Amino acid sequence: MEWLAVKTGALLNTSAAVLDNVVQSGSRFEATLSPAAMRVVKGVMGNDVLSAGFFLMIVGSFYTFFKDLAVQYYYQILSWFYVSVEVQEGDDCYKWLSEWVAERPLTKSVRHLTVKAVWNDEEEDQGYYRNNDNRQNERPRLMFLPGMGSHDFYHKGYKVNVSRERPDHASGADNEQSRILASIQKKQCMTISTFGWDMSRLKMIVQDAMEESYKKKEGKTTIYTSQPYDSYWSSSSTRAPRAFHSVILSEGLKEELLHDITTFRNSAQWYHDRGVPYRRGYLLHGPPGTGKTSFIVALAGHLRMSVCIVNLGISGLNDQQLDQLLNNAPRNSILLMEDVDAALVKRKAGKAQEGGNNVTLSGILNALDGITAQEGSVVFMTTNHIRKLAPALIRPGRCDRKMLFDYADKHQIRGMFLKFYLSRSSTGQANNEPLPSSSSMAFKKRSDLASTTGADADPKEQARKDAFDVMINELADKISEKITYKDTVTTAQLQGFFMLHRDHPETILDKIPGFLDELVRERENLSTKKEQRRARHAKKKAKKEAEDKKAKEAKVAAGEPVESSEDEDDDNDSGSDSFSDSDYYEETKGGSVSILGTKTINGNDNKDSVQAEADAAAAV
Repeated sequence: MEWLAVKTGALLNTSAAVLDNVVQSGSRFEATLSPAAMRVVKGVMGNDVLSAGFFLMIVGSFYTFFKDLAVQYYYQILSWFYVSVEVQEGDDCYKWLSEWVAERPLTKSVRHLTVKAVWNDEEEDQGYYRNNDNRQNERPRLMFLPGMGSHDFYHKGYKVNVSRERPDHASGADNEQSRILASIQKKQCMTISTFGWDMSRLKMIVQDAMEESYKKKEGKTTIYTSQPYDSYWSSSSTRAPRAFHSVILSEGLKEELLHDITTFRNSAQWYHDRGVPYRRGYLLHGPPGTGKTSFIVALAGHLRMSVCIVNLGISGLNDQQLDQLLNNAPRNSILLMEDVDAALVKRKAGKAQEGGNNVTLSGILNALDGITAQEGSVVFMTTNHIRKLAPALIRPGRCDRKMLFDYADKHQIRGMFLKFYLSRSSTGQANNEPLPSSSSMAFKKRSDLASTTGADADPKEQARKDAFDVMINELADKISEKITYKDTVTTAQLQGFFMLHRDHPETILDKIPGFLDELVRERENLSTKKEQRRARHAKKKAKKEAEDKKAKEAKVAAGEPVESSEDEDDDNDSGSDSFSDSDYYEETKGGSVSILGTKTINGNDNKDSVQAEADAAAAV
């Protein structure tokens, strides 16, 4: 109350001083005006209508002033009896509290709501295994949130006030700086307050909100993304983890990567004792469709980690925002940079693209292992063409392991076929692990084990499944002999082929020649179109060079100074001339395999020499 008395006294003293100055300066004010101006003023003041208008204006001004003052004092006094916590959009607490508020029953005092449709995570995961007749009647759950403004509800018997505010957008957002300012100002702010001086209630609310949020994500893979002009992560989706065994890679490659990252995650103290930055980087390179991204998502689910997708081509992203994103990534997450060879923007030094993407190679390097780089981070980069990457980007410390994801070999072809066509046991678990060739005894033992797990299984049905699985294993051996590494087939192409004949596996052998011929025709068409684009690009470039040369000669003849222009990059393979599967096919066919790797005709993989060549080339 002492503060209120001091402020009120100061206001009254100031008002009295102002009125006293006006009265005493009346003569001076009259002296400063010309006689004509004074006649106008006296005429206005002598008019009853105008005088009443001036009086009402003065009264209204005083009313508004004292009303705002009273409201300010009211909230100041009210704040003495409330405790509050404030959180801004972009922080993890904001999403926790938003979800927590949405689960609370709303009171009748809430007049403004925000509604959004959400699917129940558990029902959504189970929906993949339901019949279409059951899924067509499903409906999303409507989630009602308090809208902008102040709202009250009750939690555990005490009143809680939730206030949501969004600052005004920046005006005149006509350039990049204004757009960035607008993105900062558009962040919502949430304030939760309770009556009394006990802060433990607010702490309990935040703690409960966090526990409920993590409980919903337990056993699931969370995918984080970032929005244009934002430097914080937002949860994009939460999904059931993909089975790790469902990704079929070259023999030993999946286990090698799993062992390496597991060892890293358990060696924090080892890194600290030796003064080595506790970070790990992986580069997965190879033709498109060989399972690079699928493996990363499955690995994250297997290790109970989240995935943060770093989109280097997003609009408005610059070096500073990229550094903030990588350094503020959620703990226990994998940072995924896809297609880094095509994501880097080639621009001249000092010339930022207006409203576009301004990420530079220097910015990426500093974000990966600069002074402010996050400790304990796991970064996966994927590329379809390792030759396009700068050596500084893939040196040890930024890319500690470079792994080749090549065309499907015999082990992968056989494993993919078994994954699609092996029968399911009576317990509902998939018996889809690749079985060794000529292992009928091992398969028999496995079938016997599956049959013993289901006590109520029908013996005849189980015998039929065993016979079917034996037939599938024999077909897998034949298919892996008919489709070889020399056919340059990716696992994605195999998956599409197998899914096309999912109900008739016995007919696949007869369909293989047509499948391989179709792949050859597709690659030839892609190569032809690529050559046509390159020819058009070369023609336009030659025409431009001729025009520039002619213009320079004209300036020299006229005695005008000629500005030196920077040479553009001749190797412009971005955009429509991007790297595709046909490039790998052409290089493999032509014998240029120093980076791509090679495999012997008899089906044995020369993995060690391939990886050594890739590492040596990357270190040049």
